[in-house]
Amino acid sequence: MRRILLTVLSLLPAVALAGFPFEATLEEMATGADHVLIGRVTGVDMVDGSGRQIRDPEARTGPGLNNQIRLRIAVDEVVVTNAPKVPAVLHVPLASHLHYSLGQIQAAHAQDSEQRLILLKGPDFQSIKPGVFMRPLKDKEEVLRLHGSGAPQLRPNNSSKPTLLRGAA
Repeated sequence: MRRILLTVLSLLPAVALAGFPFEATLEEMATGADHVLIGRVTGVDMVDGSGRQIRDPEARTGPGLNNQIRLRIAVDEVVVTNAPKVPAVLHVPLASHLHYSLGQIQAAHAQDSEQRLILLKGPDFQSIKPGVFMRPLKDKEEVLRLHGSGAPQLRPNNSSKPTLLRGAA
């Protein structure tokens, strides 16, 4: 009996950590970002493995499911990017291995209109780690210092204006 109890207790930390989202330090996010943007969450949607919209608020994500919840991000300003054009709206997926329902995430972001730093990587504007891509605006100067971009000139995200290219080699 004692062995069983010790085995169960030794596995609890591993089981407890299995449900937490990936974490990234500010330094990891800043140095891994190809795009530093200022934006707002304007909506939440869910797609299945074929990219079809799911509207059922009870639909879930998690292991064994192909559903993906995405935050719709309105890009207000481009701070740093290496992309020739930044879309006005991005759909950034949350970590699909976690157990969430569409309704749960919609409720969590229903009144969300606060501007944040959005740190993404790659030509398809993906999270640094699954579901990890937002920081408070107060971190902007530190992110820019760690990113090595200096002090860029902010510009509204207006596709008729040329894109500010910072940090591109």
